[in-house]
Amino acid sequence: MSTRSDAGEMADTHRSPQEEAPPLVVDVDGTLLRTDLLYESVILLLRHRPWCVFLLPFWLLAGKAVMKREIARRVQPDIASLPIHEELLAWLWEERRKGRRLALISASDERLVQSVAARCAGLFDVVAGSDGTTNLAGSAKLVAIERLFGPRFTYAGDGKHDIVIWERCRSAVLVGRTAALGRLLSPSVTVATAFDVPRAGLKTWMRALRLHQWAKNTLLFVPLLLSGRIFSLHDVALVLLAFVVFGLLASGSYLVNDLLDLAADRQHRSKRNRPLASGELPTLHGLLAIPVIAVVVGALLLPLPSAFAAAAGAYLVITLAYSLWLKRKPILDMLVLALLFTLRIVAGIAAVGTAMSPWLLAFSMFFFLSLACIKRYSECLVMKEQGVQAIPGRGYRTGDAPWLMSMGAASGFCSTLIFFIFLTDAQSPMSHYSTPEWLWLICGILGYWLGRAWLLAGRGEMHDDPVLFAVKDRLSLCLGALCAVSILLANFA
Repeated sequence: MSTRSDAGEMADTHRSPQEEAPPLVVDVDGTLLRTDLLYESVILLLRHRPWCVFLLPFWLLAGKAVMKREIARRVQPDIASLPIHEELLAWLWEERRKGRRLALISASDERLVQSVAARCAGLFDVVAGSDGTTNLAGSAKLVAIERLFGPRFTYAGDGKHDIVIWERCRSAVLVGRTAALGRLLSPSVTVATAFDVPRAGLKTWMRALRLHQWAKNTLLFVPLLLSGRIFSLHDVALVLLAFVVFGLLASGSYLVNDLLDLAADRQHRSKRNRPLASGELPTLHGLLAIPVIAVVVGALLLPLPSAFAAAAGAYLVITLAYSLWLKRKPILDMLVLALLFTLRIVAGIAAVGTAMSPWLLAFSMFFFLSLACIKRYSECLVMKEQGVQAIPGRGYRTGDAPWLMSMGAASGFCSTLIFFIFLTDAQSPMSHYSTPEWLWLICGILGYWLGRAWLLAGRGEMHDDPVLFAVKDRLSLCLGALCAVSILLANFA
């Protein structure tokens, strides 16, 4: 959250009551809004009119103002849901009540700037933006401001591109990394007030990359564990490398998903607090991180088998298809989620070349289909409590909850039955175990955990992501440890 600096408060206290405050000009991108309208618009264009991406270079050659106008003609962000600097906004209203003239002037297309001003109805006297001919940034913005107010004005901005304006204005309002910005200004510039927004740190990036979701990739170790090769250092090293690859693929996919889902996430009770949706992590940084992750993944794939690379490629393609389209298709979205979990097991098999059991893959599909049903069921309950009839960005209505519970519970207990068949199947790798009877304990644990998960979901006590619930829930962790112990006993008892 941005905080107003003490230096700014001191500057206000020294204002003479008789002195009329100069007009206050406010920027939009990164200043009033905690995001950039151009990047938000490009992402919308990618999602809704992807063929227009090929026109972007030609629009840009015609000029930035032309490009912004062409994009604005085709897509416009939901201005009402965009993250705003609340403390800056409160200060602007305070200045307005004192009778100060306020102007909203931005390099974004004027249509979007007008919409931002409409969101703050009654706050701004003057509104201006790029008009399709002139890109209202830097010196062009300075000329426009001086034409309106002369040299006597205060300017609120957030970056190096605003320095040319701050050097000519009466006083500056800094927003963002104010200490760094202050060092770039000449001593002649008076800083009236400042609203500091720290740079996104390690914790923010960990949340954006969803590192806690890497726990799902422990499924890659399942084939290694069941095959009895868990103590082969070479195989363990391969699976560890595969684990990192899938983790990075998942993190990159989450970034893509979050960027494409910004509008829907901002309407969700918890997803609105995600780094990209809340503006805590700049949209541009999220966009730039994706190719970096792609390069690292490409390098890590080199020592791994080609079969694993094929499984990883299939995972990536299906994940992107899910983010772009499939997640809005009821039933199909849950089947795809189950398939993505199962692909992790397939990738684990490919990494070390163990035998593939159709019963194990069938178990995985039914088990994770049940968890996907829990996820959608919990979301339906939350939307029902909020009086909403449908889940934003999904194909489900709140009335679908009973059906989701029936389908999910049936799938869960089918998975337990299939695991039982897996243990008794002649093709299963039971010969690797000295006492495979210990594995039967897992059937009881699975049945109990699934029953408890659905009980909590029915009471509305389940997190909308059951995998995250399992990672945090002490009893779930204890049951998982008990499963691991049963496998060890099957090997050595």
